[in-house]
Amino acid sequence: MIRCACLLAEREQRILLVRVRQNELWYLPGGTLEADETLEDALVREISEELGVVIDRGSIELQRTVTGPAYGRDDIVELNCFSARWNGEISPKAEVSELGWFGPSDRHLVAPAIKILFDQKWSFAKIEEDR
Repeated sequence: MIRCACLLAEREQRILLVRVRQNELWYLPGGTLEADETLEDALVREISEELGVVIDRGSIELQRTVTGPAYGRDDIVELNCFSARWNGEISPKAEVSELGWFGPSDRHLVAPAIKILFDQKWSFAKIEEDR
């Protein structure tokens, strides 16, 4: 299992997602833990590297954990999704090629584990899609 710390940033019924390099699908900003790293440390490091902002450690709060298929790998991913405040303006850095805000109608654009997050967050969207 791949353990990840991710930023779950929300505004106006949309979630901040990133696209890495030329991947087709979008997912949460964040990434895998390094050896002996806590989830919170991984979150702070990854968000600094990917979005160029500094997370306010005192505001970090676990919102949910999502487990599902890893994108592009034959493995399972555990997404530990945190809310947090940050200082600075977000912009794509390092391997992130794009970022954007996505809502329930964008479910077809996201990685498999993010679809699970969308279904949990916006269960009505899945119901509507199935009609």
